[in-house]
Amino acid sequence: MSSKATSKTRRVKFPYSLFRNICEFFGFLLLNALAFKYVYPFIETQAIPIPIPVQASLKSTYSLMGGSLDYIQVMLSIPVLPLIPVASFFIVGSILGRFFCGWLCPMGFIQDLILKIRGGNPKINPRHHEALKKIKFIVLFATLFISSTLALSQFTEQGLKYKRALGPFTTGILFHIQPETTLAFTIPQIVAQYGYGSDLLDFTTVWSPGYLTLLGLAILALFFIGGYSVPWFWCRYMCPTGALMGIFAKVSFLGLSRDPSKCTKCGECVSICPMQIRILDMPWEKINDQECTLCLECVGACPTGALSPKLS
Repeated sequence: MSSKATSKTRRVKFPYSLFRNICEFFGFLLLNALAFKYVYPFIETQAIPIPIPVQASLKSTYSLMGGSLDYIQVMLSIPVLPLIPVASFFIVGSILGRFFCGWLCPMGFIQDLILKIRGGNPKINPRHHEALKKIKFIVLFATLFISSTLALSQFTEQGLKYKRALGPFTTGILFHIQPETTLAFTIPQIVAQYGYGSDLLDFTTVWSPGYLTLLGLAILALFFIGGYSVPWFWCRYMCPTGALMGIFAKVSFLGLSRDPSKCTKCGECVSICPMQIRILDMPWEKINDQECTLCLECVGACPTGALSPKLS
């Protein structure tokens, strides 16, 4: 009888993790499609000026589309009202939440690769986790505050002094030093110009390109070291794009639901969640946690099929 009962409750699991990784891989290739021009010069594809709410650097010569937060920083530095980039956050976030973070973001894909190389799913102290989650909101606030105040002040003489004081950070405190810029722009520049008298490694002045290079490399090192130590470290604690998407994710149409009649509270979903979300403490009708990237790892891990995506 027990074997029959077990066979009845056994279900065929959809390989959400593999399917998502495949989507991430092709998304990575798509968003960096201009890199193929260097391999196949006959390709005439140009960058598409459409902001997308993921980490994709506008400085990169490989990016087919730029990140919405990059557009906001650059447009406010001109200044131009960034209606379309802001709208991209609002529309995508309010409908899909942080879905793009888990399925399309190139830097999220790299974080996933780091986690697979490392193996396992180590947890961080819940108290530390809750405190560290606030960092990305601080980074987001600082980025938007500096860009917005600069835009508002540029019509005055004091504003021009403010702009000069910011130096290369006029286009945003993150624009030149974020990990995606270092990976897709700074490092290729260093490789291309190494030994040819480049000033990229000139650290003589605080606002020199060399200083930005050093700072960007340090942040990139944090990205990799943190990602190896904590699953999706950058997505959890540092990413301002994820922070802004998370604000809209709390009211997004797309979320998760948990069937209480099927759920045995075994904890498999909590154990596998790379964002360390306490799923069993969430309302079963619909889960709209601002940290959830809708990676569906929990859905695939649930032994009874109690979890499922919900669009309403």
